[in-house]
Amino acid sequence: MAPETEAQLARPEDGAGAPATLTIEPAGVQLRCTPGESLLETALSQGFFPKHSCRRGECNACEARVIAGEVAYPAGFIPEGIRPGYCLTCTARPVTDVTLEAPEVSRIPGRRVVQAPARVAEVRRVSADVAIVSLRVQAGTGFSFSPGQYMDVILRDGTRRSYSMANAPDAHGTVEWHVRAMPGGRFSPHVYEKLKPRDVLRLAGPFGAFALQDSDAPVILLASGTGYAPIASFMRSHHAALSRRGAALYWGGRRKEDLYAYEEAAQWAASSERLRFVPVLSEPGGPWGGRTGFVHEAVASDFPDLSRHEVYACGNPLMVDAASHVLTRDNGLSPAGFHSDAFITALRPAR
Repeated sequence: MAPETEAQLARPEDGAGAPATLTIEPAGVQLRCTPGESLLETALSQGFFPKHSCRRGECNACEARVIAGEVAYPAGFIPEGIRPGYCLTCTARPVTDVTLEAPEVSRIPGRRVVQAPARVAEVRRVSADVAIVSLRVQAGTGFSFSPGQYMDVILRDGTRRSYSMANAPDAHGTVEWHVRAMPGGRFSPHVYEKLKPRDVLRLAGPFGAFALQDSDAPVILLASGTGYAPIASFMRSHHAALSRRGAALYWGGRRKEDLYAYEEAAQWAASSERLRFVPVLSEPGGPWGGRTGFVHEAVASDFPDLSRHEVYACGNPLMVDAASHVLTRDNGLSPAGFHSDAFITALRPAR
């Protein structure tokens, strides 16, 4: 990319700008941009899901190559740690028509994104820092989701937090979230400490293209912490397919209490001879006869040849990134056989 184009990529935003077109390659998707929206917001709102995570320009997970066109950032924002010719889609706005390279984006859009209120039905505190929240999205909105997708809760100041659905889809607009209370978090401490039945939250979604592929390959389900939630949606929705193909769930935590749905996972494994549950603790802190260490390393040890498998990973972004690197490098897993939540993968810490 020419030096003058690189300079244009970094210039501050000087207004909402005229409507532009976003093209995503190699899918060939063309999207009309709403003035003021980031490139990522444009894609997500129309059912396409480039990789991303924080959506605040902090983690660099959304870094994408600009094939053509010019983008600008909000005044005062300076992206750090990105490569020349790339942009952060979560903060970059189009100045002209823009073409991005995002090979993870499908040609076919996902389910229609809706914004709707949802009423809290139940809050269960299942560990010292995890709450399971059940909600009902308002009827008549057309909301539905596929196993593996996630939704945003929209806070009063317009900021958002993303949570994967853990339940199987139903006809009633039910949503189940597994929320870990993060110290200093904007929303999760409120969920754990104060959220109660009949409270109303404003939601947007569904988002995400994380889905069980239609194949006969054996499956590894890999989770850490509350990354178990979308895996649980798979387990509850695709039991017959996973039993037919053969599946192993590897769920990692520091201590056993972090595996807050241990009994559910054990019962799932006991329901078929072709299903298996392997809990892995990194810091057991007491008597423990099971596996220890990092959860992705347990998979690597048990499956030296993953060339015929598919891996579905969710949880800590560092774990997901390490699993992708190790299992494709050392265990023969095809890069196309590694699947993860778009909003937690490819973490690239900013300087």
